[in-house]
Amino acid sequence: MWNGVIFLFGVALPVILILLGGGRLDMQTTIALSAGASAFSLMAINLFLATRPPLLERWLGGLDRLYVTHKWTGIAVLFLVIAHERIGMRFEEDQMATVGLAALAKEVGQTAFYVLLVLLAISWMKRWPRAMRRYMPWPGKGDGDLLPYGLWRWTHRALGLVFMALAFHQLFVRVPYDANALVSGYLNTFAALGIVSYLYTQFGALLRRRRYTVTKVTAHPAATIIQAAPVRRPITPRPGAFALISVGRAGLREPHPFTISGAEPQGQLQFSIRALGDYTRRLRDGLKVGDTLYVEGDYGTFDYRKGRQTQLWLAGGIGITPFLSFADSLTAQETRRITLVYAVSDAQEAVGLERLEAAARRCPNFTYHLHISKTDGRLSAAHLADYAPFPVREADLWFCGPAPMREAILSQLRKDGDAPRGLHFEQFEFR
Repeated sequence: MWNGVIFLFGVALPVILILLGGGRLDMQTTIALSAGASAFSLMAINLFLATRPPLLERWLGGLDRLYVTHKWTGIAVLFLVIAHERIGMRFEEDQMATVGLAALAKEVGQTAFYVLLVLLAISWMKRWPRAMRRYMPWPGKGDGDLLPYGLWRWTHRALGLVFMALAFHQLFVRVPYDANALVSGYLNTFAALGIVSYLYTQFGALLRRRRYTVTKVTAHPAATIIQAAPVRRPITPRPGAFALISVGRAGLREPHPFTISGAEPQGQLQFSIRALGDYTRRLRDGLKVGDTLYVEGDYGTFDYRKGRQTQLWLAGGIGITPFLSFADSLTAQETRRITLVYAVSDAQEAVGLERLEAAARRCPNFTYHLHISKTDGRLSAAHLADYAPFPVREADLWFCGPAPMREAILSQLRKDGDAPRGLHFEQFEFR
C-alpha cells in the first residue's frame, strides 16, 4: 500500500503536473524535467521516512520495513537524478534566465548533482561487500563492510544538505512552463517537507530519547549483556520490540538498533548484543558501569500476541533476544500453544535459559528445546517436526536469526509440504 502512496506522490503527480504545465516542451525536455521533479520529491519523502514516524512505522509493518522502503527509494532517486542530468533539457539561450539567482541556481544544481552521486555511491559501498559475500568470500574482519559505519553515517547526513542545495536550485532556476506555478508550488511543498524533516532528524530527535545509566555489563561468550536503569522517565517496551541506543562515550555516540531482551516493571532494560561489527566490538570493549545510555524507542511490530493460537518460535544464536522478552511476558493463563526451538553452535553460547525454564514452569502451554549443532547436527526441518508437539503447517513461524538459516529451513519445510501458515521476522539491515 505505502509503496503505491510513495509512487503516487513521488513520481506520478510530479509527472502529471509537468505534462499539464509543460506547454510546448519537446519530449526530451519533458522526460528530463519529469525525472528531476520525481527525484526531488522522492528525496523529500526519504528525508521524512528518516524521522521514523511511529504511525507510519506501524502501517509499513515495522521500522525494519520502513528502512527497506527508504533504501529502495534512495536507489530510485539515484537513477532518476542520472536520467535528469544525462537526458538533458533543450532550451534556447533566451528561454532561460541566466543572470542573478537563476544563474547561481543552475550552477548549484550541477554541483549538487555530482556531490549527490558521490554520497549515494558511498551508501552503496556500505552494502557491496554484503552482496558480494553471497557469491564469493570477502576479506576482512567483522561484518565485512568496506567503510566504517561512522564515515558512512556522516556522509549519509550530508544528503540533507545536498537536498537543501537542490531546493534552492528548483526554487530559483527558471524554465519556460506554461503553468509553472502549479509545478513550483508542488515542489516547494516537498522542499519544505524535506528540509523540516532533515532538521528534525538532526536536532528534534534528541527530544525523543530517554536517559539511562548502565548498571551492569556482562561479557557472555555469545553476547555483551547490558543492564540499564532509567534516570527519569523510562520507555515502556512491548515484548519483542527494539530500540535505538547510543552511549555518552567517544566512539559509541552513534545510535544503533538492538532488540530489548528484557524489561523490568521499574523501567530497567536489558540488551544482549553480539559483537559482529566495529560498533558492537567497541561496545563490548569500552562500555562501563555508570556510563550514560541514550534509548529511543520502542520500535517494531514483532509481537507474538498478534499471531495465531499455535506458534513455533525459532531462534538462531543471538536471535533469542526477542523471544526472551516474549517468554517473560507469558503467564499461567496463556491459551496459545507455543514451542520455542533455540539453535546454537555450542552450549556455552546459550543465553537466558533460566528465563525460558521459568516461563515453561509458569505456562503449561509453553515448551522449549535447545538445539546444539555440535552434538545434534545442523538444524533441519525434520528437527522442527520432532520438537513441535503439533504439525508445523498448522502454526505461525516466528523467526529471529541469520537470513540464510531462515531461507534454508523454509525451503525444506516447503519441500516437505509442511510450510507454516504464517511467517514473521524482521529485517535488521538498516543501511
